[in-house]
Amino acid sequence: MELKVLGSSSSGNCYILDNGNEALILEAGIRFADVKKALGYNIRKVAGCLITHRHNDHAKYIKNMMENGIHTLALPDVWTAKQLTDSRAVAIQPNKGYKLGRFKVLPFHACHDVPCVGYHIMHPDCGRVLFLTDSCDCLHLFPALNHVWIECNYSTPKLIEAVSKGYTLKRQIERLPNSHMELDTCKRVLSEHDLSHVQEIVLLHLSEQNSDREHFISTIERQTGKVVYAAHPNMTIDITKY
Repeated sequence: MELKVLGSSSSGNCYILDNGNEALILEAGIRFADVKKALGYNIRKVAGCLITHRHNDHAKYIKNMMENGIHTLALPDVWTAKQLTDSRAVAIQPNKGYKLGRFKVLPFHACHDVPCVGYHIMHPDCGRVLFLTDSCDCLHLFPALNHVWIECNYSTPKLIEAVSKGYTLKRQIERLPNSHMELDTCKRVLSEHDLSHVQEIVLLHLSEQNSDREHFISTIERQTGKVVYAAHPNMTIDITKY
């Protein structure tokens, strides 16, 4: 099983779990033409698509998913905001389990400025995955994880520096702590989980202006002792369960 990163920023988010025969798409913020290319133009192997919330960098191309026959799971808020109804549009409930092919999916409440969920994903080929982006905290604990993909959007020092230099709007100092995960929060969330079976940690949705990729990676590596990546387009990671 591989994790393919097509985008992980405010410009667009999309990830694919793919074992060659079966695939699961996470987010629809990237052009569907690019998604098809990453799938080797084999759309039939897609078991489904998961959407976290309605913002366009995560859901802009959701209609294309359904037009291509892909069952797509999202909160009712997403379907209302996008004004979409379709037999392949599945309105989900947090803390209720769903099955897409051999993928078992559990959405859970995330902490963003619009209704949002994270996903706990299970598949025989990769084990247990925690996927959490666009959330300022994690209010749930998940046992026996094999993979942690979690937002690490900004650090307070980098945010203050970016605002002082005019790279970031001042109002972001008030918005970000209530909508996106800060480095120290990410560290705390990871410390609260048992990481003994985790193969890798992938940091998601790093801000271009308010983060420091290498510092974030080394900080989390020192704390956890795990292999750590910062997601970027065209990244592919082997996530086959040991």
